Amino acid sequence: MSLALKIRVVILMKNCNIYRLFELGIFISVFFLSSCSRIKTDSELPQNQKKIDLPTIKEAPSFTGVNFDGSKFSSEELKGNIWLTSFMFTSCGDICPKLNSQLSALYGEFKDYSDLKFVSISVDPDNDTQEVLKKYAERYGAKPNKWAFLRLPIDTVKNLSLEGFRIASLNAPLDHSKRIVLIDKAGKIRGYYDGLDSQDVDKLRNVLKTMLNTKN
Repeated sequence: MSLALKIRVVILMKNCNIYRLFELGIFISVFFLSSCSRIKTDSELPQNQKKIDLPTIKEAPSFTGVNFDGSKFSSEELKGNIWLTSFMFTSCGDICPKLNSQLSALYGEFKDYSDLKFVSISVDPDNDTQEVLKKYAERYGAKPNKWAFLRLPIDTVKNLSLEGFRIASLNAPLDHSKRIVLIDKAGKIRGYYDGLDSQDVDKLRNVLKTMLNTKN
């Protein structure tokens, strides 16, 4: 092979290698650009795709009672809804007014969401008659199909607070909890929030915004 031919072959091989490297560079660039375009942080995801980092604590209990408007109420009505439950009694002058004021604020804020319900259970059914509960519920602007104030037999109330929702003390039910229980659409308890702590209620508010797919 002549010297000139050898030089031409070497040049061709170099050009070929350069071309291959050029092709490889383009491929790598396209791959990374396309990958980057697919990666989004949780804050960039649409609201309905955000993950809720909450534990699944247990199945919410089943119960029936009488609502403040005199209608029969069953927890079966809550299936497919997010709901908040709490315990109270109308003559309570300390915890209950503060707790229900926080719930009332949430009730007003999310009043247009039909898949969010509120359930307040009286721990003093002997004195919290239907008439008494009705006046009490009206104080907070409660609608029976949105915010239920319930009377149940006292033994049922004790069992619900101690075992069903696991938020009562040994002196239940009158020494009732100030916590709000969050239940998801699958009927699972997902969290407990201090109804007297504004920061904790704000946490609940933000969770509800995500669960209800609101924009704010």
